Parts: sequence; C-alpha cells; structure tokens
Amino acid sequence: MRIGSGVTIILNQLRPALIIFLLLTLITGICYPLLITGIAQLAFPTQSNGNLILHDGKVAGSALIGQPFTSPKYFWGRPSATTPVPYNAGLSSGSNLGPSNPALADAVKARVAALHASDPANTRPIPVDLVTSSGSGLDPDISVASAYYQVPRVARERSLNEANVKNLVTSQIEPRQFGIFGEPRVNVLKLNLALDDLAVSGTVPGSVPQEDLPSPDTTGLRIPDWILLVLFIGVFVVTVVPLGRFMVHVLRGEPHLLSPVFIPIERWILSWSQVRAEDEMDWKSFAIAMMVFSLIGIVFLFLLQLTQPVLPLNPAGIGAPTWDLALNTAVSFVTNTNWQAYAGETGVSYLTQMIGLCVQNFTSAATGLAILVGLAYGLSRRSSSTIGNFWVLLVRSVLILLPVSIIIALVLVSQGTVQTLSGPVVVPILDPVKDAGGALVTTQTIPLGPAASQVAIKQLGVNGGGFFNTNSAHPFENPTPFSNFIEMIAMLLIPAALCYSFGRMVGAGRKGVSLLIAMTIIFLPLLGIAIGAELGGNPTFGTLGIDQTTTNLQPGGNMEGKEVRFGIVSSALFSVVTTSASCGAVNGMHDSFTPIGGFVQLLMMQFGEVVYGGIGSGLYGMLVFVVIAMFIAGLMVGRTPEYLGKKIEPREMTIATIIILVPIFLILIGTALAVLTDPGKTAVLNPGPHGFSEILYAFTSASQNNGSAFAGLSVNNLFYNLATAACMFIGRFGVAILTLALAGSLVVKKIVPAGEGTLSDHRPLFIIWLVFVVVIIGALSFLPALALGPIVEHLMLGGGV
Repeated sequence: MRIGSGVTIILNQLRPALIIFLLLTLITGICYPLLITGIAQLAFPTQSNGNLILHDGKVAGSALIGQPFTSPKYFWGRPSATTPVPYNAGLSSGSNLGPSNPALADAVKARVAALHASDPANTRPIPVDLVTSSGSGLDPDISVASAYYQVPRVARERSLNEANVKNLVTSQIEPRQFGIFGEPRVNVLKLNLALDDLAVSGTVPGSVPQEDLPSPDTTGLRIPDWILLVLFIGVFVVTVVPLGRFMVHVLRGEPHLLSPVFIPIERWILSWSQVRAEDEMDWKSFAIAMMVFSLIGIVFLFLLQLTQPVLPLNPAGIGAPTWDLALNTAVSFVTNTNWQAYAGETGVSYLTQMIGLCVQNFTSAATGLAILVGLAYGLSRRSSSTIGNFWVLLVRSVLILLPVSIIIALVLVSQGTVQTLSGPVVVPILDPVKDAGGALVTTQTIPLGPAASQVAIKQLGVNGGGFFNTNSAHPFENPTPFSNFIEMIAMLLIPAALCYSFGRMVGAGRKGVSLLIAMTIIFLPLLGIAIGAELGGNPTFGTLGIDQTTTNLQPGGNMEGKEVRFGIVSSALFSVVTTSASCGAVNGMHDSFTPIGGFVQLLMMQFGEVVYGGIGSGLYGMLVFVVIAMFIAGLMVGRTPEYLGKKIEPREMTIATIIILVPIFLILIGTALAVLTDPGKTAVLNPGPHGFSEILYAFTSASQNNGSAFAGLSVNNLFYNLATAACMFIGRFGVAILTLALAGSLVVKKIVPAGEGTLSDHRPLFIIWLVFVVVIIGALSFLPALALGPIVEHLMLGGGV
C-alpha cells in the first residue's frame, strides 16, 4: 500500500468513524443507561437506591453495606481494610495481603487476641471469616458459625439469656439463595438492630425452627457446590447452539427474531454515516477502519476524563485525573482491557461512566467480534479479496450485545445492584467508631450511581471494569449469590456460543464445537486445582486456633479477600472464569488467593486468553493456535498442512508465530523492566516471591487485555500508567492487525478437498493435539517466570518459610 493511498483510505474512513461513534454513544451511553434507570426506579425502587434499612421510621443504613462494630455489646462483623476508618463505603478496598505476607499473620493474630480478650472463657476455634478481611471491606455478612461464636459474649455484656440471643441469631440466618447459591449467613447490621430491639422488648421475632437450620457436619465440597458447578456447565450446554445460531443470523444480516428492531437501527446508523452494507473491505481497509474508530475512542475518553469536573452528572464533585492516568484509562477501555488504576467511587463521574466507559464496553467488545468474523470469512471464502465491512459488523455486534445487556442489567437491579442518578447518601453508624486521628465518626457516606447498566455490559462484553473500586466484590455491584451466578454466566455466554457461530460460518457447527471442547478440557482441570487450593486454607493459620474447615455453617478455607455471601467455591470459580474469559472482573481480591490459586489465574491469561477468551479475540486467538497446530501436524506426516481446506504456508505460519510472540515479549520484557527499576519495585505491597507475582500479573493482565490485578501493586504512577498502556495498546491492536493480515492471506486461497493424511478438524485427535500445543507453548514461555513467583511461594508456604 502506497502512503498516498493509505492516507486516502484513512480520510475516507474518518467520516463513518466519527458519525458511528457519536450514534453508538447516543444509543449505548445515554439511551441504554437511562432506560435501565427508568425501569429500575419504577420496578425496583428499593433495590436500585441502595437497599436502605428503615428502623423505627428512620434510615439506619444499607442492608448491603456493612458497618463497623467494636463494642462488646454488639456482634462484630469481619475486619475491614478500608481507610481511614473500617467500612468506609466511600472507598471500598481489600487488604490485598498475600497468604505468605507476615503482615497478614500478624493482623490475624491481633484479631484472635482481641476476640479472646473480649471473651476469655470461649475456647472454641474461631471461624476463619471472623479474623480475615473481606474483598470489598464492606461485607455486610458473617457466617452462621461466626455469629454463634459471639453469642456468649453478647449475652453476658447485655445481661441477656444466652438461649434468647442464640435464638435471635437463628432467626436472622439467611439461607442459601434458592437452596443452591452462596453461603448461609447473617447480616450483621440487621442482627444488631434486632439485638437492640431484644434488649428493649425481651422478645425474639420469628425464630427459625431447629430442623430448618443447616447441618454443620458436612465438610469439603458440599452438595450445593456440586449443583452449582453442574448448573454452571449446564447453562452453556443449553445456550451455545441457539445463541450461536442467533449471532450468525445477525452478523450475516439474515432474518431473525429481533429483525424488526435491529434492521431499522442498523439502516439509520449506516445511512447517516454513508456506509453501504454491500461494500466490503480488504484486510488493510478493515484494519484502518478499526484503528481510526479506536483512536477516536481513546481521544474522546481521554478528554472526557480531563473535563469531567465542569461537566454535568457529577454529584460527588469528582476532579480530573492526571494526564497519564487519563491516558491509561482511555487506552484500557478502548482495548477491552479495563485495567483500572483509579477507584470508581472517587475517580470518575456518572457522565464519564455512562458516555465514556459504558460506550467502550460495547464498542471494544464489538470490535473484537468484527475481527473474528473477518477471520472466519478469510477461512471460508474461496479465492476472494474481501473479509467483510468493519462498520456493518461493528454495528451488528453492538446490536447483539444490547438486548442481552438490558436483560442482565434488570436482573442485577432486582438483586440489589444500584441504578440511580442520585448522589451519595449519608446514613448513621449504629456503633460510632474513631478514625486514625481519634475523631469520632458517626455517619457513613454510601456512594450510588447507574451501576447496573455498566455492570451488565462489563460482564457480557468481558470487559471487566468495575463501577466501584472493588469491582464485583462490592455489594452494590454483585449483591447476592444469584447475581454472582448471573455475572459468571454472562462472562462466558457469548465466547462459548461464538465457537458454534464460527462453525456455522465456515461450514459446520461441529468444527466450532471441537474448539469449545478443547477450551473446556483446559478449563476444567485448572478450575478443580483452584477450588482445591482455596478450600485448603492458609497453613500459617494452623497454630492460631482458627477453624478453616468448610461446613454448612461456614465457608472455611482461605477467606482473606473473599465475601461471605459467595464463599470459597463461587469465588474460585469466578476467578478462573474471569481470567479465562479475558474479563478482569473480580469478586474477591486475587492478591490474597493462595499461591496455587494465583498460579491458575496467571496461567489462564498466559495461555493467550484463548480458553474462551474475550468477545471474538479469544476465538481468533485460538484459531491462531490451530494454524500452528495444523502446521506442525502437517510437517510430522510430511504433507502441506491445511485447515478448512486452506493450505498453511510459510507466510501464514510467520504471521501466526508473530501473533503468539507479541504478548509473550510484552509480558516478559515489561516484568523485567519493572523489577529492575525503582518505580517498578517500590509499587509492590507484598514481599518476596509474591511481590514478583504482583508485577508479573500486572504485565500479563495488561498485555493479554484481561484487566484484573493483584491489586496490592500501586500502579497509579507514571511508570506503570505508561508501561501498561503501551502493553495494552500493542497487545490488542498489534495482534488484531496481524490477525486481519492472516485473514487477508487466507481469503485469496482456494479451498482444496481434504486428502489422505489430513488431520480432521473436529475429531478427538485434533482436539487433543490442539490442547497439547496450547499448553506446551504456554508452559515453555512462562514456566521460568512462574517458578520465581507462585510456585516458589507455594513451596515456601508449605514448608513454613
């Protein structure tokens, strides 16, 4: 391509890029969140406005946001890592202390000593959730075992009958949601309000019959845990084919159920942008259109953040970020990474969330899907030169995401995810607490906002950027065990179905299903390893009189950085799903997972985010591995390798190899630079190998466009903001452009019939060979780095070092 013709193509794409960006901003950044807000306020006014508790005719707090309790006359909640006071709802935070950090052991020892000092006669083991901090710092619940543990102290301090106090606890137990999801638990604020009432009236309201209580004698992976896992897999078995078929119809412009709605919107957008659906592009024009559109998004989001103090919908009066943080955030969301070096409660206004971040959650996911379709056309067309029209595929992809997002958002609101344009609400604290300076704090400021609309698409689009600082660990983003299940399903819903869509687009659904099976073969064993590691707990607590046993009365296990309502299994499942799906949303602090739990998270990303992966990007990444696997297989049998009838020759193999190497180099070089420079090293929170893991995780997440973090790493500085921005940009667009080049190289080829010795593209041998290639390349690339981080930390922790 000559320079002059390249400039002409750029100028020709500028008009549709600007107009389509503005129209999609109107639809997804204004109409969509306002629609969700309107419905939420009408149908779910309590849930959408923070689930405020009315007690004696006055607001006493939120049922979803915990409060600090230090008086021995009250039941205590979980330790909170927020500053400057515990349970500071204005800035949610976990401790991010790793399991091997001596600071964690010291903090837990102090909490054990405080519990023993308040009740010297109580010699029972202390439930682990009572001495470990939650992921959000705002966990409203404790386990049933933790509540029962405190009954003797509270009864003595209030001169109440111990049986009455225990019955009060029993009456406040919240069972597993629908009998399956989450953990039996007790809301601490509600319990203490009822306790005050008991002290006045002496009457225990609504005691639960003894036979309805959960049995404490089941340990390990319990029946509801197995049901959860089976149900999780079952959802995809049911949805892959119908959703995959629906997406094919939409992307091809064929009639479908929502055609009466989609077609007028598509025609309106394309007519205003003067794009004709039948005008297709070669791979170079496709890539230029994608880059022009993405760069417009980066510039717009960058400027929006810098000007947010003077723009509307900023009820908390949030200021502008530094230029490097604004650039990092803009690149992050446009690349579908959603790496967040800022806190949502204090870093961005409602307007920025809506027309900036929410819009990019739609368009960045849609961009990945458009690239995948381009590659599918490259593999399925005979001796052609075009791979589709980027603008048409972008619009259709957004239209796929929009109705599903609306459904998910309304389900989340029904569960308690906030959706309002009102500003923060101030509530009283039942047991006032002193801050670090000794001043008495009597109120709690609770941030609100249009969160449900953002959370729905950040899960569905596998973007991952949280509305609040602690993401899906925050009770206002992920309020119940059922909302947690919905958010996990949302992350894999489209990536899984796209495998079938791809198969249909290249000739047979089974060709795509074979890829889905390969992904699942990698996913399931690693999921089992992560769950087992987290259920095993922290060995450093073994001599402290702490009960880490998983029973029906407590989640047990490694509860540092996790929420009681989710427990161990749902937290571990969420972590493996989000790192396999290139999402980055978290419902617990990954920095506080066991070394093996962190190892699984890192490995899922380092495989190339091809185990389900991002919208489109995961599957086109897996297809690159397919090209490599078929090339190697062809060499082994002495014939020209091919896939779907397209011969794989040196040019295709060169492109595929570079695609695989780009993120590997970014991760390893970025990590090396960080550990060799002061700005990189001083940002580390946890000492030893876990600190190295924090750095390795940051560059893995950024380069593979995941966005999750070992959040103890203080990344809001010039070095990390610029370094991770570069990794995100190159990791996304370098790989995307090369993938389109691969599509362009393949689309011109003829389709030749399969002959003897051709490795069938859907048989078990192909699936096993593909899994082997993915695992071997990932292991050879990153095993030395992993050995310096989570592997050696696991050995040290197990050896008591």
